[in-house]
Amino acid sequence: MPFKYSIHHDQNLIRQTLWGDITVSELRELVAVMLVDPEYRKKMNVLADLREAQVRIPYDQMVEYSQYINSLSDIGRQAIVVGRQLEFGMARMYEQLTESSAKRQDLRVFFSLEEAEQWILQPCRSAEVSTSS
Repeated sequence: MPFKYSIHHDQNLIRQTLWGDITVSELRELVAVMLVDPEYRKKMNVLADLREAQVRIPYDQMVEYSQYINSLSDIGRQAIVVGRQLEFGMARMYEQLTESSAKRQDLRVFFSLEEAEQWILQPCRSAEVSTSS
C-alpha cells in the first residue's frame, strides 16, 4: 500500500502522500479507505503529494478512474504536487477528464508543495468566478 493520508478538519483538508509505482488499483484503494474513515467529510479539499510517485496508468484506465471518482461524492478543491514532467502530464490529463464534473470545485497541479499548500488553504472564491462564455 504505497500511500498514507491524514484528515485535518480545522483546515477542511485531506493530505495524501503517495510513493512508488502508482496504479489505478492503488488509487481506488486509497479512495475506499478514506470513504469509510469516520473522520472523512464531503467537500473537503485534497492535497495529494506525488513527488515520490511514478504514475503507471494507461489512458483508458484514467478515463475509467475519473468516471469512478465523479460518481462518488462531492469534493472540494484538489491540489496535486508532482516531481516529474511525466506525472505533471498525467495529472493534467486527470484534470481535463474531470473538469466537467460539478462535484469538484477546482483542481491545480504544482511542482512546489509550498505553492500547493498556499493555494489549497486560501479561502475558496468560486463565487467570484465569471460564468460568461
